[in-house]
Amino acid sequence: MKTGIVVTFSLIAIALGSLISYNPINLYQSRTFSEQSEILIPRVNDFIEQEKTKYLYVGAEKCASVCHNNEKMGYQFNIWNSSPHKDAFNILVSKKGRRFAKQAHLSENPQESKICLKCHVTGGDLDSSYFAATYKKEDGVTCEECHKQISDGKTYLPVEADCLKCHNDSLHKTHKFNFKEDSARILHKRPKVLLPE
Repeated sequence: MKTGIVVTFSLIAIALGSLISYNPINLYQSRTFSEQSEILIPRVNDFIEQEKTKYLYVGAEKCASVCHNNEKMGYQFNIWNSSPHKDAFNILVSKKGRRFAKQAHLSENPQESKICLKCHVTGGDLDSSYFAATYKKEDGVTCEECHKQISDGKTYLPVEADCLKCHNDSLHKTHKFNFKEDSARILHKRPKVLLPE
């Protein structure tokens, strides 16, 4: 009986001894500085990878130069270039734009107000890190606003909810938006390709 108690206490002492000798602080302190910093500081490569996945708005002229200003594509850039979306930024300093800014109690220049730019410029509520060198806010509402981030090669067609983010009288009164009619006015489909017989 005494032997069993001695064995039990010995096992408990061994277990406690190993717990006491294990010191996570000493284990952490035995690491080199670079090993410690990897735990605490994000790696530069993580930031680079994040930047690679961040979409950069390129602007309408880039879209035109790559694909969208030729016969095969139906000269889509030219259609956009003569649309009200093209002048969305410039209208902010027009008589009408100044009137809307006054009604909204804006004291700042509408062309610099994130409140206005949110709808009058593609990516207008984002900081400059989202824009490629080819991007120009003066282009107003461009291809990338309606067709989203098309870097994956897929064509995205806007739905009514996309348009209503701006065409909803949130800051100032606009004409009553009718998705079917209004989207038809700016339609720029690719021409149908006739297959040889």
